[in-house]
Amino acid sequence: MSYPLTLALGASLSLSLLGGCAMEPYPPLPDVPESEVVTGETSPAVPGSETDATAEAEAEGVAAPVKLYKGRPGRQLTIHLRSQRFEYTENGRLVRAGEVSSGSREHPTPKGSFRVLSKDENKRSGSYTNYFDQPTPMPYAIQFYGPFYVHEGWLPGHADSHGCVRLHYEDVKFVFGRIRVGDRVAVVD
Repeated sequence: MSYPLTLALGASLSLSLLGGCAMEPYPPLPDVPESEVVTGETSPAVPGSETDATAEAEAEGVAAPVKLYKGRPGRQLTIHLRSQRFEYTENGRLVRAGEVSSGSREHPTPKGSFRVLSKDENKRSGSYTNYFDQPTPMPYAIQFYGPFYVHEGWLPGHADSHGCVRLHYEDVKFVFGRIRVGDRVAVVD
C-alpha cells in the first residue's frame, strides 16, 4: 500500500470517529408494555435463570432490581456525566465500567431514566458527516432517547460530543452484546 493511500485511510478513520452523533428528528420508540412487567412474582430458582441470579444477588446482600422483565435479567447502563464514566450492571452486580465522552455544554446529553429503544451495529449519523462528506459512522449504537445514542467513538478525556455518549470500542461492543431493547439506561450527574 502506498504512503498517500495509507495516510488517506488513516485520516478517514480518524475523522470518521471525530464526527458527530445522530440528530434525526423522529419520536422515540414506545416504552416496554406494562404487560411485560413482573412485580413480586416468584418461582422456583432454576440454575442460570433470571430468578436464580436474583436470589443469589439477594443472598449476597446485593440489591435486586425493583422490576424484572419477562425473559430479561435486570440489566442497566448508568452514565455518570461528572466523572465521564459508565457502569454496566446485571442484577445489581457491576459487570463492566469505563470511560465515556458525553455531550458538550453546547450539546448536552439529556439526564434522566430511560430505556433502550433500539440497537444498530452499523448506524450512521443522520446529521453529521465525516471528512469525505459521508454520514459519520456510529458503530454499536444503542438508542436511549430520541436522537441520542451510546456508541463507539473518540474519547478526549472530557465531554465533547453532540449529545451522544461515546465509549471505547471494546466497551461498547461488550455492552451492545449484552443489553437488550427495554433495558434501563440512567444518565446522572
